[in-house]
Amino acid sequence: MEAFDQATQLELKKFVEQETQKAQMQQTIHEFTGRCWESCITQAKSNQLDSKETACLQNCVNRFVDTSVFIVKRLQNLQQ
Repeated sequence: MEAFDQATQLELKKFVEQETQKAQMQQTIHEFTGRCWESCITQAKSNQLDSKETACLQNCVNRFVDTSVFIVKRLQNLQQ
């Protein structure tokens, strides 16, 4: 990293942090989707979800995402 000037190093560090946060959020969403799948899909009847299963999955994942976003914003506010 010494080959880069200080501004480039800071920019690279910020980029890596942002990409790490994105990856963590994607992993979290993946985990929540798995949990929601187990909660909402009791048996695979066909190759398509029925309306209740679809609504349950959407609601479940949205609540987890809302909670995660709230926590991230709260932590950011505490750091400032």
